[in-house]
Amino acid sequence: MTTISQIARRARVSTATVSNVLNRTKPVSPQTRELVESVARELGYSPSRFARSLKTGRSATIGLIAPDLTNPFFPAVVQTVERTARERGYGLIIVDCHNDPAEEKAAFELVGEYRVDGIIWIPVAETKPEPAPLAPVVTVDRPVAGLDGITSDHRAGGRMIGERVRRAGHGTVGILRGPSAHHSARERHRGLLEGLGDGVRIVWDVPTDFSLDLAEEAQAKILGTAVDCIVGANDQVAIRTAQLLAAAGRALPDDVAIVGFDDIPWAEFVHPPLSTVRQPYRRLGRAAVELLLRRIAEPDGEPERIVLPVEWVGRASLG
Repeated sequence: MTTISQIARRARVSTATVSNVLNRTKPVSPQTRELVESVARELGYSPSRFARSLKTGRSATIGLIAPDLTNPFFPAVVQTVERTARERGYGLIIVDCHNDPAEEKAAFELVGEYRVDGIIWIPVAETKPEPAPLAPVVTVDRPVAGLDGITSDHRAGGRMIGERVRRAGHGTVGILRGPSAHHSARERHRGLLEGLGDGVRIVWDVPTDFSLDLAEEAQAKILGTAVDCIVGANDQVAIRTAQLLAAAGRALPDDVAIVGFDDIPWAEFVHPPLSTVRQPYRRLGRAAVELLLRRIAEPDGEPERIVLPVEWVGRASLG
C-alpha cells in the first residue's frame, strides 16, 4: 500500500506538503499540486476516507439538499457539484426533499448525522434552517439572508425576455409567473415587467408552480383568453403550455408565441424549439463548491453573495 512518505520521496517534497495536497488542508502552488497528484496516481495511492477523517477531524464529504430532482434544472446543477466536489477530493450525499419543508428539515438532520464538512442547499423555503446546521451552508438559486449564496441574474433574464417580446412586435402578453415565495420567480417577474415597458399590454398575469402541473387558473387563462405571446415561469411551464395549446388546435408560434426560462435540455427539442434564457448550470455548481470550500477553510467571514450572468437563447417559439 502506497504511503504519503513514499509519495513525498518520489516528488521530492515534504510529507506535510503531500498531506496538504491530498487532504486539501492548506493551499499549495498549482505546480506542486499537479506534481504530487501525478506521483500519487503513478504509485496507485488510494486514500482511506475514514483514516483521513480521524486525522483531520473532517469527513471529506459534502451534503447537497435539493427541492425537486424531477425538475431538469436541478440535476444539471447537481451533476456539476458532484464532479467538482470529486475533483477536490470530496464525496457527496444528495437528498431530494420533494418540495416538502418537513422533508427538508429531515434532510438537514440526515446530512448532520453523516458529519458532512459543508452543505450546498437549494431551498424549498427561503428561510434559515432550524436548528442551525453545525456545518457551513451555501445556497444555490434561492438566496437566504445571512448565508453564502450563488444565484443567476434572474432580473436581467426577465428583462431580456420582455425586451425580446416587445421587439418581436407582440402587442399582448399572458404571464405565468412562478411562486412568489421564491427569489428567482420574483426577480424574473420584476425584470419582465421592466423589459415589456408600456408598449405591450399584459392581458393576464397568474401564478403557477415551477412544474409541468399547471394550476387550474393558469390552464383556464391559457386556453380561454387569447394573447400574442405567453411567458412561462420556466421551461417546464412553457413546454406544458405549448402542449395544451397544440392539443387545442392552436398553431405555434403563428397563433401564439411562447417563451421559457432556464434552457433545460428539453427546450431545444420540443416543437417549436423554445426561446428561453439560459442559466449557467455548470458555473452555478462549480461556484457553489468553491465558495463552500472557502467557507469551510474560513468559517468566520462575512456572508458572500455571487450573481452570475444569464444568456438569451432565441428559437422558433417566439415567432
